[in-house]
Amino acid sequence: MSYDVLVYLAKTIGLFWMMGFFIIVVIIAYNPKRRAAHDYAAQSILRPDDREGGA
Repeated sequence: MSYDVLVYLAKTIGLFWMMGFFIIVVIIAYNPKRRAAHDYAAQSILRPDDREGGA
């Protein structure tokens, strides 16, 4: 296998892998079942610290 073939395979496989990863992330991000978890994560930084003596 030559260098050119390896570069071509890496670019092709990398492209399809990244496209698949992007599609999975979009599906997870826009899944209505995960809305509560996303809302909790968005608001969690605004909530007061519940720990004892939290600093």
